Amino acid sequence: MSDRTRVAIKTFGCKLNQYESEQIREDFETLGFEVVDFDQPAEVYLINSCTVTHRTDRDTRRLARGARRRRPDCILIVTGCYAQMQPQIIEALEVVDLVAPIERKRELAREAADRLARRGLISTPPDPARSPDRLISHFPSNTRAFVKVQDGCDAACAYCTITLARGPSRSVCPETALRQARMLTHAGHPEVVLVGIHLGMYGRDLTPPLTLDDLVREMCRIDALQRLRLSSIEPMEISDELVEMVCAGGRSLDPSAGAPCEGKLCRHLHIPLQSGCDATLERMRRPYRATEYRHLIAKIRERDPMVGIGADVMVGFPGETDEEFEASHNFVERLPVSYLHVFTYSERPGTPAAEMPDQVNPEIRKRRMTRMRALSREKAEAFAEAAVGETFEVVVETPRDEAGRLSGVADNYLNVFFEGDDELTGQLVRVTLGEADGDRVSGVLVR
Repeated sequence: MSDRTRVAIKTFGCKLNQYESEQIREDFETLGFEVVDFDQPAEVYLINSCTVTHRTDRDTRRLARGARRRRPDCILIVTGCYAQMQPQIIEALEVVDLVAPIERKRELAREAADRLARRGLISTPPDPARSPDRLISHFPSNTRAFVKVQDGCDAACAYCTITLARGPSRSVCPETALRQARMLTHAGHPEVVLVGIHLGMYGRDLTPPLTLDDLVREMCRIDALQRLRLSSIEPMEISDELVEMVCAGGRSLDPSAGAPCEGKLCRHLHIPLQSGCDATLERMRRPYRATEYRHLIAKIRERDPMVGIGADVMVGFPGETDEEFEASHNFVERLPVSYLHVFTYSERPGTPAAEMPDQVNPEIRKRRMTRMRALSREKAEAFAEAAVGETFEVVVETPRDEAGRLSGVADNYLNVFFEGDDELTGQLVRVTLGEADGDRVSGVLVR
C-alpha cells in the first residue's frame, strides 16, 4: 500500500469509545495505513460517534459534511452509538459511504481497504490473521492507557439509550484484561484505566462469577504496573472493600492474597449522581436516593479527605420543577465532592423520558446548567486549595509550556503543573503542591 494512503479517526464520547478507536487505529496500521489528524487530507475518514446528547449527534453530522468537502472522493465511515441508534439520519446526509453498527467496528479497516481497492486507488493489502479481540499494543497519543473490561448495561434509566445501543452487560475474561494491562504497561504507559459502560457489574456474568474488587486486586499484582485508575462506577456498586482499597492506595486487604499492592490504585472515584432530588431520581429510574449517595460520599471522605470524587449531574429532566432543581442544587452544594460533570437533559428517541409530560423549556435548562456549572467550579477550586501542602504522585502528560512548566494528573485527579525537564513527560513523579490557581495547583518536583 502506498505511504500516502491515510486514515483520519475522530472519537466522541466515553473512554470505551476511545479504547475501541485505538483498536480500529491498529487495524488500519496493520493494513499499512498512515494515521493522520482529522483536519488533514486523508483517503479514509472514520467517525466513532456518541449519542448521549443532541450536541454529539450534531457534531458527528458536522464533521461528516466537513470531511466530504475536504476530500470528495474519500471513503467516509460513521460507527458508534449514534450510527447504531439512528443510522437513517446519518444516511440521509448523503455524504457517508458506510454507516456501521457497533458490532462491525473490527471489520472497518478491511472494509475501507477493499473499497479503495475496488476504486483502483490502492492494491489490495494482505489481511493479517488476527482474532476479533486482538489487544492494543499502545496508545500513541496518551500517557494513560485504557483497558476495556466490560461492555453493555443492564440498567433501565429513563433517559439513556446505551442499553439499546450496547446491549446487556458483558465482561471481558480476567485473563484477557490482565494480558492487555501487562502489554500496555510494558509499552511504557505509567497509568492504566479500567473502562466499561457499567463497570461495577464486572464479572457477574462470568463463570465462576467475579467482582470488580477481584479484578482490581489482580491488576495491582502486575509488577510493572505503576498506577491503576477506575472509570465511572454507579454508587450502589461500590463495595466497602473497594472504598478501602481506593483510600489505601490499592493495598491488598487479604493477608493471604500475596504481596501488598500499596500505592497502585488511584485515590479517585467518579460516581454518577444525576440529581440530588429524590422525586427526580425516581422519574429517572435511578436505583438509589440522595441520602444513600450522601452516606457513601461521607464514608469515603471520612476515610481519606484527599480522595478525588467526581459526580455527574443532570439538569432539566422532564418534570423538574424550580423546587426540584433547588433541592438538587442545595444537595450538591453541601456534598463534599471535588468536581462535577454537568449535563443538560437531551431528549433521546426511544427512551421513556422522551415521552414524559412537562418537558422543561430549553432556556430554563440553560439557566440551570449555568448555575450548576458555577457550583462545579467552586467545588473544584475548594478541593485544589485543600490539597496545598500535600505531596502527590503525578503522571506527567505534556512537555513544558511557554512558562517552562510541565503538567500532569495527580492520583486523585487534580491537575498539577510544576518546573521540570521534558524527559519527565510520560513518567510518574512526586510533586509537593504549593499554590492553587482555580482548579489547578502549582507544585515543586520532589527529586
